[in-house]
Amino acid sequence: MDELIAHAAPVIKKITGWSRDSEDAFQETTRRVVKRLWDFKADPEGKAIGNYDSYVKVVASHVAKGQLREDHPRRRSLADALRHVLKSEPRFALWEGENRERLCGLAAWRRQPTAATRSERLTRLLDDPHTLDEVVLPGRDAQVMVHAELLTGIFDWLGHPVRFDELFRLVCDLKRIEDFTPLVGTDEEGALPLSELLPGAGRLPDEEAEWTEFLGRLWAEVEQLPPLQRLAYLLNFTAADGQLELFWAYGVATIRRIGAALQLTEGQFARVWPELTLDDEGRRRAMALASYDEKFALLWQHLPLTDAAIAKMLGTERQKVINLRKAAGDRLSRRLAWRGRGV
Repeated sequence: MDELIAHAAPVIKKITGWSRDSEDAFQETTRRVVKRLWDFKADPEGKAIGNYDSYVKVVASHVAKGQLREDHPRRRSLADALRHVLKSEPRFALWEGENRERLCGLAAWRRQPTAATRSERLTRLLDDPHTLDEVVLPGRDAQVMVHAELLTGIFDWLGHPVRFDELFRLVCDLKRIEDFTPLVGTDEEGALPLSELLPGAGRLPDEEAEWTEFLGRLWAEVEQLPPLQRLAYLLNFTAADGQLELFWAYGVATIRRIGAALQLTEGQFARVWPELTLDDEGRRRAMALASYDEKFALLWQHLPLTDAAIAKMLGTERQKVINLRKAAGDRLSRRLAWRGRGV
C-alpha cells in the first residue's frame, strides 16, 4: 500500500496543486485511492483497476473539480437548473447530436436529424447577449425572467438547436452571473482560469481511465496540426460538448500548455479584445496586460470564440475559419484511426 501511494503521490500533487486548498485536495484524493485499494483487496474477484496511473489522475481530477464547483455555486446552480428545465419541461429536450455534441432546444427538434448550427442569429446573441433584451424580448428583463420563459424566447427566435455550453454561456451573460475569479499560476503546472464549471461525471473512475488515454492520443495529434488549423480547432472547440477543459481535467494538458500550443501573437490578442463581451474598463485592463499567460487567462474565460471573432483575430473571412477547423477535424479523425490500427 505504501509503495502504491508513493507511486501515485507525484501525479496527485500535479493535478491538485492548483486547488484552493491543495493539501486538502491531496489528502482527499489519497483517501479515496486507499479506500478503493482496500475494497479491491477485500474482494479480489471484483472489478479491477485496468490502469492505475490513469485511475489516480481521474480521482484527483474529480476532487479538484469538486472544489471548483464549491467555489462557484451560482454557475453550478444555474447549470443544474437549466438541465432540470430542459429535461422536465415537455416542450424542451436535451440530447446527443450527430457529432456527440450535447444539444438542446424544443422537443420537436429532437426527432429531426440535427447537428449544432451556428446561424447568424446565434452568432449575434453570443457576440452581444443583450440583443435578447432589445430584439427577442423587448421591454423584458432577462435577469428576472423564469428559466422556462427565457429559454422559450431564445429557442423561438433562433429556430434551431443550440449546444448546451453555448446556451449556458449566453444565460450566464444575461443573468449577469460572474462569480468566477481568475487564477493565474506562476509555475509550469500552475493554474489558469476555468470559464465554466465542469459537469459532474457519470462514469466510474475505472471507465474514465480509458477516456483519459484517448484524450492523451488526441492531444498529441492536436499539437501536430498546422498552426492555423490548431488555432481554429481549439478556439472554437466543438467536440465533447465544447469543453476544452477536458484536456486539463484529465491531466492531459495544463491550461498553460493549451495556451502555448496556440502561439498567439500580440497583434492577434489586440484584434480579439474588441470581439469579447468586455466593458470599457475590462478592455482597458486587457490592453494593459503584459505577459502571454495573463492575456490567455483573460481569453480563456471567453472560450469558445465565435468563428467571426476568430476571423477578426486572424484577419481573414469566417468561412476560412470554418474550413480550417473542418480540415483539422478530418486530419485528427484519420490520424486517430491509423493509430488505432497500429499504424
